[in-house]
Amino acid sequence: MVFRVALVIIFIGTSIWFQFKQTSPFQSTLYPIYAILIVTCFLTILYAIVFKWIANVKLFAYLQIFGDIFLITATLYVTGGSESLLSFLYFLSIISASILLSRRGGFYAASASSIAYGILVNLDFYKWLPQGYKSIIITGPGYERGDILATVMLNIIGFYTVAFLTGYLAERTLEIERELEEKKIDFKKLEVLNKYIVENINSGILTIDNNERITSFNRAAERITGYTLGEVYGNAIDMIFIDLMKVQAYSLAPPDNNPAYFRIERPFRRRDGKELFLGFAVSPIREGGHIIIFQDLTRFKEIEEELRRVDKLRALGELAAGMAHEVRNPLASISGSIQVLKDSLAVDNESEHLMDIVIRETDRLNALITDFLLFAKPAAKMAEINLSEVIHNTLNMFRNSPESKGIDIYVKLKDNLIIEGDGRQLKQVFWNLFLNAGHAMPAGGRLEIRGQGIYSNPEITEPRNPELAEITVSDTGNGIAADDINNIFDPFFTTEDFGTGLGLAVVHRIIEGHKGKIEVKSKKGEGTSFKIILPKAVDSKQ
Repeated sequence: MVFRVALVIIFIGTSIWFQFKQTSPFQSTLYPIYAILIVTCFLTILYAIVFKWIANVKLFAYLQIFGDIFLITATLYVTGGSESLLSFLYFLSIISASILLSRRGGFYAASASSIAYGILVNLDFYKWLPQGYKSIIITGPGYERGDILATVMLNIIGFYTVAFLTGYLAERTLEIERELEEKKIDFKKLEVLNKYIVENINSGILTIDNNERITSFNRAAERITGYTLGEVYGNAIDMIFIDLMKVQAYSLAPPDNNPAYFRIERPFRRRDGKELFLGFAVSPIREGGHIIIFQDLTRFKEIEEELRRVDKLRALGELAAGMAHEVRNPLASISGSIQVLKDSLAVDNESEHLMDIVIRETDRLNALITDFLLFAKPAAKMAEINLSEVIHNTLNMFRNSPESKGIDIYVKLKDNLIIEGDGRQLKQVFWNLFLNAGHAMPAGGRLEIRGQGIYSNPEITEPRNPELAEITVSDTGNGIAADDINNIFDPFFTTEDFGTGLGLAVVHRIIEGHKGKIEVKSKKGEGTSFKIILPKAVDSKQ
């Protein structure tokens, strides 16, 4: 279509030139040029209108190219025929075809141009075409047959040469454009992939500019902090992490001792008030600013604390095992001797009271040693037991104890809680938990014991049996202070004036020996809940 516009311009220029050269612009010799000009303009407008409805664009392009070659041939005819100087217009058509239709289209256009030009020259040479339609008649010595043949051959060679060169350049251009487009697509895919990774990685990622204002904030950062991108974008980083960029001097050793990089671990309070422990890695960005990657290390700190507690328990367990053999037998001798003396001697009330104190304290020391033995000795008599029966038997003992006074006991246990365990030690676990609940509710309250089977994988459903037994012991007592809840399983830790401080440590040790776990939730003044999870027996039935 561009070529056609150029052709129209040439026609208009030719017409104007003739109008200045001739006495009148309305001479009949100019009518053929006007006719070609009108047809070309009409076709250009027609092609532009119908193009939107064309389904086969390639065929439409071929029709335009061949139509242009026909118009060029007519132009050559009216401007001198074989002697016309406008044969170069074929090159424009061939170039257009090569660009639009690749090398093959260029060769088709070159072939059509060669045929059209050859026929025109031969017909004009032998005077088989009417001469009256020529607007330009060149006078001078006529061409010989050999001259005509050479002219035609040179033009044909030129046509195919231009078709080959422009076709090659057009194909190379298309190939380069295709490669660039593919690379562009690859870059887009990489950009999308990079964005997907950044948005779905478990670590929080944010960037700040040179003014320490937040410029990006991924989903993990939103999840960890409780803030959204819209809330923090453009705000100073101190809005979330106070003085984070001022702690290089107190940070962990940066790589290559470069102060621009630093790592630090520090506590953090979420937007909802939850306390977390985060690890930060801060590094500069080449374009300016910093990228900050942070992770929630709260669970790792809990595991670290758990390992520390386990090491402490292991050491104390070894100590307890040694003490038991050295202390328990003398205690039994002392208690027995005092009892014999009390029964055989006639002593006054004060002496009898002193003997009662010795016996009572001896029994207390014996209970302490017994707790040490439970703490130090892992479960040894493992057998298939019904955990529901163990809990019911322990509850019957608790109901007859003074600690159960004023306490409403609610029990909901499944009957299929069959596990591999030591019934005596598990009985001690629940006895300690029930006693603690009684001590936490001196004015009465509610004690709930619930038990059910659960799946280690939530996606597993029937007909497979549950693989875990879950027991929850909850009370409505005084609760545990937030500062104390992380220490309740430590040996000798107690908030009461009585007791050995080993009750919950023994509970934790026994549950650990059964390859289970125990969790606690408590709030001061609202009660405490212990959740115990134990593996069930492999061959247990529903």
